[in-house]
Amino acid sequence: MRVSLSRTLSDQQKQELYEKLGQALALIPGKEAFMLIADIEDGKEIYCGGTKQENFAFVDARYFSRFEYHVKKAFAQAVMGAIGEIAGTPKECISMNIFELTTWGGFGDLADEYYQEKTQ
Repeated sequence: MRVSLSRTLSDQQKQELYEKLGQALALIPGKEAFMLIADIEDGKEIYCGGTKQENFAFVDARYFSRFEYHVKKAFAQAVMGAIGEIAGTPKECISMNIFELTTWGGFGDLADEYYQEKTQ
């Protein structure tokens, strides 16, 4: 998950945000907080509607598999709530993409929802 913020956070705030984002991830079946990989970029120049924003956040969330709408909604609300609580960003100033991936590579392996390796 990449979280880009126009505001600058302290190291403690970044840690708190990371922990709350992990709690949001844990709302998704099969996911746990420790699975979160987060890139928290603060102090960014973010433009929206042709205007530089003073307190805005953009979230790019990607995860393996697909989930029902109510799960995605709860996840998105928890992410935006965490940003609002820690960075003080109003919900109308938070934009978020969610990408559901069928293939994911990491930690020396590859997972694919539609392919199973044949074992001999």
